[in-house]
Amino acid sequence: MSQLDDLLADAEADRLAAASKAYRDARFDDAERGQAVGWITANPHANALLLMLALRREAPDAYATIPADARARVLAAALAERAVLNDFGWIGERGAGHDHEAGQALLELGAAAIPALTPLLDDTSEAPLDGSEEATLAEELGLRRADFAYRYLARIAGRDPEFDNDPAVRDEQIARLRSEL
Repeated sequence: MSQLDDLLADAEADRLAAASKAYRDARFDDAERGQAVGWITANPHANALLLMLALRREAPDAYATIPADARARVLAAALAERAVLNDFGWIGERGAGHDHEAGQALLELGAAAIPALTPLLDDTSEAPLDGSEEATLAEELGLRRADFAYRYLARIAGRDPEFDNDPAVRDEQIARLRSEL
């Protein structure tokens, strides 16, 4: 199997970047860069996440040639479909949080990410995190995928994302942001 195949297989298996040997070991020669860019551009789906993040880390010039809307679609699909969201980061009480690689990539896209992220404001399915502290916090707060989309969209819009422990209050905050987009 090629490096590209290994990265795609790990993403398909819902491996986190930190748990993926293929992601940790990824290095791209010129041919592989072109192949990765072409594959991601033609297949902007959640299973391209690890490949795209590895390319972002190891070959930022090649990564930058992937159209912004394709990058946004990969990231939004991963936010909607991944079993756990640690690659994006975490949200804590009173809006504390941290952005990992996928979250940073979303923020870098700026306004180009808005069309792909906006539909996720309606996704109230749980947003599980892996790890004892992160998983406990996500469960206690009732984190939802909509909360992650809200966090990124608010920051892209230049606002400090508000966060309340009560999901009903978060829904009101999401509705306000949606009316401003």
